[in-house]
Amino acid sequence: MTPTLQLFTRALLTPDLSFKTLADARAATGADGLPRLMRTTRFAEAEITWRGRQWLLSMPLSPAALASVERTASQLGRLNTDHLAEYRILRDELRWTDPAGRERRFDLALQHLPAGKPFAEALHTEPAERLLAALDTLETALRELNFSHNNLRAGNLRWSGGRFVPLRYHDAHFGPSGDGAAFESLREQVRRTADPMCVGDTEAVYTPHRRLTGHRWTSHVFEGLVCVEDDEGFGFVDTENNPVIRPQYTWAGDFREGRAEVETPSGMGLIDRQGRYVIPPEYEIVDYAPAESVVRVRKDGRWAEFDYLGRRLTEFGTNND
Repeated sequence: MTPTLQLFTRALLTPDLSFKTLADARAATGADGLPRLMRTTRFAEAEITWRGRQWLLSMPLSPAALASVERTASQLGRLNTDHLAEYRILRDELRWTDPAGRERRFDLALQHLPAGKPFAEALHTEPAERLLAALDTLETALRELNFSHNNLRAGNLRWSGGRFVPLRYHDAHFGPSGDGAAFESLREQVRRTADPMCVGDTEAVYTPHRRLTGHRWTSHVFEGLVCVEDDEGFGFVDTENNPVIRPQYTWAGDFREGRAEVETPSGMGLIDRQGRYVIPPEYEIVDYAPAESVVRVRKDGRWAEFDYLGRRLTEFGTNND
C-alpha cells in the first residue's frame, strides 16, 4: 500500500510519531505553516533539517518507483567521491495505521543537500569561465565513475564549494553516460547569460542555437518537442519555439515514446503528441513506463494498469502491491 501525499505531509509535521530514523527532523515550511512539497510523477519531496544538516526527503508515489533506484543507492554507498551527494534508502522509515487499524511501513529516499546555491543563482553571481570549467570537471568525473544521472538539468544542480553537485538520483544508473546532451544544454545556458559573449580573456565568435525565449522555464528537447512553462501553465513547443500544445497544465513531463504525463486541477492524465488525452486527467497518479508500454494509474488509493492506447488492462485494486 502506497501512502498518500496527505499522509506524507502529516508525517513531516509529526516526525516523532511517524518516522523511525528521522524522529527529530524538521521540515521546511511555507507561509501557511505546512511543509513545502515538490511533486514529480514518481516522487514527492520535502526539504528537511536533520542532525544539523539539510536533506531532501523523497517518498515514492508508486511501488515501482523506489525499486528502480535501490541498486543505484546501494552502489553509491560504496563510493568515496565529492562529486555526488549522499543518497540512501531508509527502510520502513514511514509508519502509519491504515483505516483497518493495521500498521503500515514504507521506504523513503534521503539525500544530503550541500550548502550552496541553485544553478540559476550561480549563473548571475559566478564568472562564466568558472561555471563552464565546473561543468567540464563534473562531466569528466561522472564518466570516470561510470555514473549516468539521466535527468541532469538546472533544477538538479547545486553550486557548492566552487563545483556543481548533482541532486535527485531517481533516474540515475551506473553504466554508459546518457548525459552528454544535458551537459551541452547547461553550457548553453551559461554562455547565454555571459556578457559579453565570451568564455575567456578574448571575445570569441559565437553562434547560439535557437533560443526558446518568452517562457518562465524550458526543459530539453525530447522527440522534437520541448516542455515549457508560461504564465498560463505548462505546454509544449517545437525546436523553433513554435507552439504545438498550448500551455494549460499545472505540470507536464517530457515526451517519451509519443506520450507525456500531465497534471490538471482535476488530476493527472496522459497525452499524445497532438495534445489529445490517451488517459483523461482524473487520476491521483499516472506513471508511464515507456520501455514496457504500460501505464500504472492510481485512483482512490488503488492501482490499475493501462496500455499504450489508454485501454485498462487490470481492475483497480488488483495489483496494489
